[in-house]
Amino acid sequence: MEKIKKSFLKLFGIILLIVSCAPPPSEGEGSLLGVVGPFLPFALIILLFYFLIIKPQRKQQKTRDSMLKSLRKGDSLVTNGGILGKIVDIHDDILVLEISKGVNIKIKREFINSVSDSDNKKNKS
Repeated sequence: MEKIKKSFLKLFGIILLIVSCAPPPSEGEGSLLGVVGPFLPFALIILLFYFLIIKPQRKQQKTRDSMLKSLRKGDSLVTNGGILGKIVDIHDDILVLEISKGVNIKIKREFINSVSDSDNKKNKS
């Protein structure tokens, strides 16, 4: 992924250099570059933002949504507040977590940070 970003940035720099070094069109010449040329750097910046910021953010959001949809009873979780717990019960968007023996809390599904694999690692050892 890093190679793609580096090559895209190099390509962007070369295109920006070519466009900025091109001489302005003469009065009688109405070429396509003379009309589109001033807007080309802005279009390239928009493409750069899309490939470096928007697209990875969408991918990250899809993986998070799939993780939240696949939660099941018995999964160990870490909340956004750093609380570790195990799912005891699920009611639509509200999860009941057991954070200690006999201590249960309710938390909304969107406040789950990640699924913890600590119990799976302990069982394998």
